[in-house]
Amino acid sequence: MLVNMNQVLVPARQQGIAIAAFNIYNLETAEAVYRAAVDLNSPVIFAFGEQYIKVANIKIIATIVQEFAGRTGLPMVLHLDHCKSIDVIYKAVQAGFTSVMFDGSKLSFADNLAQTKDVVKFAHSVGVTVEAELGSVPFDHKQSEIPEEYLTKVDEAVRFVSETKVDALAIAVGTAHGEYKGRPKIFHDRIEEIAAKVSIPLVLHGGSGVPDEDIQKAMRQGVSKINVNTQISSVAVKKLKALCAKEKPGHLSDLMHEAEEAMVEEVKLFIKLFRNDAGA
Repeated sequence: MLVNMNQVLVPARQQGIAIAAFNIYNLETAEAVYRAAVDLNSPVIFAFGEQYIKVANIKIIATIVQEFAGRTGLPMVLHLDHCKSIDVIYKAVQAGFTSVMFDGSKLSFADNLAQTKDVVKFAHSVGVTVEAELGSVPFDHKQSEIPEEYLTKVDEAVRFVSETKVDALAIAVGTAHGEYKGRPKIFHDRIEEIAAKVSIPLVLHGGSGVPDEDIQKAMRQGVSKINVNTQISSVAVKKLKALCAKEKPGHLSDLMHEAEEAMVEEVKLFIKLFRNDAGA
């Protein structure tokens, strides 16, 4: 069943676990996430990023996820990820998205606060939850350690959450999108400081490649949603490369099915890790 983000993240924070948010952009990625969640009887977040509008229609993606979510009683969230356009947020809500992320992290603090407040007012009026970002989680960062000036400031987080009434806050604490060039340094002291003063669920972007022990510690500290994209894409691409290297790779339908199978297994590993399964 489709739910908004509060219905899965609030219990997750209370339990010291995290709900996985996996990026989807076609039928196979969406079905892989659905199958893994059902197999493990776990809630999940389908995240469709604004940047994928160039390769997938937002209404079609919504219809696919609505179909899958309607087959199960498991809580499933249809979330618009990293969106900078208010117009796209309106379109997503009209299409049936139950949660949106307004990403104003590149704006000044004042502009980010003001625009997020407007998004929250609209979204909450129709039962849609809102995630925002404060600080900067970089894309394709070339170093393993993120400069401290990128990190979310504790006092700003407190004011931002209080004034915007946002439902979840993505914080910059050392992670980055894409592949890491080494072991990332996670600023756990910053997570702890923010979580001590902000009661809403915290979000970690750039979950691919973060060591398990850092993930588990972050969850205990208050991170309740973790985004994963790169690692799921990588296993699918690796599988497709291996198949295409054969003399007779096979029909496209078979190749896509094999890629989906690889993604299902990788998605399961993250779900198990984020819910602290023994032996995950």
